[in-house]
Amino acid sequence: MRFLPLLSSLMSLASLDLGGAVSRQAKGLGYTLVAILFLLTAYVLAVGALAFYLSQHMSTWGALGAIALGFAGAAGLVFWFGTLSARAEAERAKEVTAARQKATLGTLTGLAVGGGSTRTLIIAALAGMIAGGLLDPRSKSGTDD
Repeated sequence: MRFLPLLSSLMSLASLDLGGAVSRQAKGLGYTLVAILFLLTAYVLAVGALAFYLSQHMSTWGALGAIALGFAGAAGLVFWFGTLSARAEAERAKEVTAARQKATLGTLTGLAVGGGSTRTLIIAALAGMIAGGLLDPRSKSGTDD
């Protein structure tokens, strides 16, 4: 039976170095958390300095209100940009999925029309499913840092 060696070779190509990937991710997460702590401290001190400076030129409540309006405007801009970005990403994902389905159907149709046996179609379908799972950009393999 030739199907089992083919399947085992395809599965060996899909094996990942999980221990190394987890170690790299944990180290990267530690550095990221320390950087976030420093940035948050700098952010709080900068906002405090801005509030102190503005309170010398206007009333304290006016200074806090101006800072709050500035942050509300910035949050609105970030939300608007995030919505546009998410919408564009969804459109790209739909296009990629449609192209992948069209290519798969074209290949399987070509195999069926070309006189391929049922066994050949099953092997091709399994290989396509495995390759599609490995090439899917949404599935993270842990190799990116």
